[in-house]
Amino acid sequence: MSDVGIREELLRRFVESGERERVQELLKSKLNANGWQDEVRQMCKDIIKEKEPNPVTVDELAGELTPRARASVPENVKAEMLEQIQAFLAKALPQLDQ
Repeated sequence: MSDVGIREELLRRFVESGERERVQELLKSKLNANGWQDEVRQMCKDIIKEKEPNPVTVDELAGELTPRARASVPENVKAEMLEQIQAFLAKALPQLDQ
């Protein structure tokens, strides 16, 4: 199986097993517990205030907010999500050979 084929099969299994949804819910929970959502909400308000009196489009807001928001994700949350995905891969990769 090619690298692309392996990647597609892993993604399919990640989604179909419900693991993707479980990891997404865990991520939301961890971000909320760390106050990240409130921090991002404040970033939005700050960006809008910086642009006053000019209106800000959703695309402009997303363009400025996305890099800031990603950079503000706590390192411990990033590490835990990586561990979760690696654990899934450790189980799923050997099964691809069968």
